[in-house]
Amino acid sequence: MAFGTELVNGLRREGGAAGALVRALAAQKSLYGQILALAEQQSAMVTEGHGEGLMTVLAARARLIDQVAPLDRELQPYKGRWQEVLDGLPEQDRKTVGGLLKDVQQLLSAILSHDERDKASLIRQRTEVGGEIKRAVSGAALNRAYGIAGRA
Repeated sequence: MAFGTELVNGLRREGGAAGALVRALAAQKSLYGQILALAEQQSAMVTEGHGEGLMTVLAARARLIDQVAPLDRELQPYKGRWQEVLDGLPEQDRKTVGGLLKDVQQLLSAILSHDERDKASLIRQRTEVGGEIKRAVSGAALNRAYGIAGRA
């Protein structure tokens, strides 16, 4: 409990309105919004089978994720203690931080949902392509075995 009180007191000292916390969460929200937009593009690339476009989108996502990492480190002391932190903030700060937390969580959930659907789609596509390759190889082997290719 003392650690939580220390966090809240630290937030108050940092700017009264938990300025550093609000800035970090707002930046995280912005980045997650951009990542979600790329996740939607990623889904389209997966659906359409555009491998090169998919690689471009994934690279852009990786650059944004690299920008999220320092924010995650900055917010790490508060993770797992959000309710305690919120309870210790003045009402306006509580509303602001609580709203940002909710927005960030919703964005992250949407991103993860896209990623899971895309993963399932890629696995399905890989299985289908693998089956087609196997049938083609088997067909070619049968043609060679029975000399059909030589007669054509």
